[in-house]
Formats: sequence, C-alpha cells, structure tokens
Amino acid sequence: MKKVAPPQIDTLLRLMAQADSPQNLEAMQYVVFQFDFKEYEQFIIECPPGSIRFNNLLRVAVFCDSLGFLVENDSLDREAIYELFPIPWAKVEPIIMGMRRELDWPDAFDYFERLGRDYLKWWEGKRKRVKPLPPITESPGAPKALTVARTRPPAPVRPPAPPRPTSGAMAARPVAAVRPAPTPVAAVAAKPTLRVLAKPSLKLGKAIKVVKKSKSVSKASRSKPKPKTKGKQR
Repeated sequence: MKKVAPPQIDTLLRLMAQADSPQNLEAMQYVVFQFDFKEYEQFIIECPPGSIRFNNLLRVAVFCDSLGFLVENDSLDREAIYELFPIPWAKVEPIIMGMRRELDWPDAFDYFERLGRDYLKWWEGKRKRVKPLPPITESPGAPKALTVARTRPPAPVRPPAPPRPTSGAMAARPVAAVRPAPTPVAAVAAKPTLRVLAKPSLKLGKAIKVVKKSKSVSKASRSKPKPKTKGKQR
C-alpha cells in the first residue's frame, strides 16, 4: 500500500472517529455479525421502518455510500479505505435491491454498490497473498470442558468444633429455682362519679347554674321543718 498524504490522513482520522461512535459501531457490528436476511420481503416484515435493525442497516448503507463518494472523487485512497473499514455489500445487496424496486429509486446507494463490488475484487486478490491459518489440533485425551484457573487462594480450613456436652453433664448442672408467678393485683373499686346531663340547647355556663340552683333548693327543703297535720274534726 502506498503512503497516504497528510490531508487524507486527517480525513481518515475523522472518518474513524465517526465510525467508532456508539450508534455507528453498533450498526456495523449488527450488519457484519448478525445480519442474515436473503429476501427484502422477509426483512421489511421483521424489521419495519423505524425499528432498530432497520435503522442499523440505513446507518451502514449511508456511511459506506459516503466512503464510495470520497473514493471516486480521489479524496481518499481506495486501498487505505479497504484496509481500515469493512464494506459489507455482499450481505445487504438483496435488501438494497428490493428497496430500490419498492421506492422506485434505481440509484439508491449506488456509490456503496460500486465500492462494495470493487472491494470484493480487492479482497479476492489479497486472500491469495495472505497465508492461511493452521488448523486447530486437539489431543485425543484432552477434556472438552473448559477449566478456569484459580485466581484466589483456597480458604483456610477451620478447626473442628468441640463436642457438645452429654446428658450426664447437663444433669450435673444446678437447676435454677423457678420463681412463682406474681399474683394479680385486685382492681380497686372506683368511686361512682356524678355526671351532669345538660340539655343540648343549654350552654355549659347555664348548665352549671342550673345544677347549683337545684342543689340549693334541695338543701333548703331539708332544713325547713315539715308542718304537722291536724286531725280531722269530729
């Protein structure tokens, strides 16, 4: 890969910061690792416009379309873009084609399409130059379950607890004397209280005056001697 000019390096750094934003990064991860739709009709039913997965597809298509525009106008080096950014045109091609038919928009994301097709040719040539990874060899006696190494020291062993006392030892202990329950205290008879009933129409002051007047009348009647009754005249 040839050296990139300083103005293009500044543009690449800005594009990398934009691609690493949380929303764009989540959208690219979804399309690269989880997107598996092969027909537009199935995609539009399960991911209607406005849903999270539909918005993720649009984010990736718009970002890659912008990259294709910059590459075709010689603002960025084509090979540098292929080395830094994934171009998932092969995965979303049937969905973009169905979107063009439904919206009657034949050139929708055309820069993304041309960039993606050229990316596939570049990747086929690079795959021949890249050395393949050696196959994974497993020993026949190796267990399939994964073992996790200990990161903490084992807990110290606690000393055994002393044996509990037997029934004989329990019987040898002095038994505390049982205290008698306190006898219930007889309730003290309360003196009858005098209640003054006043009419609802009378106020409290008037009711008290009425009670005092009745008491004075009763005392006067008791102190006055009763007249003697005369016998019947014959």
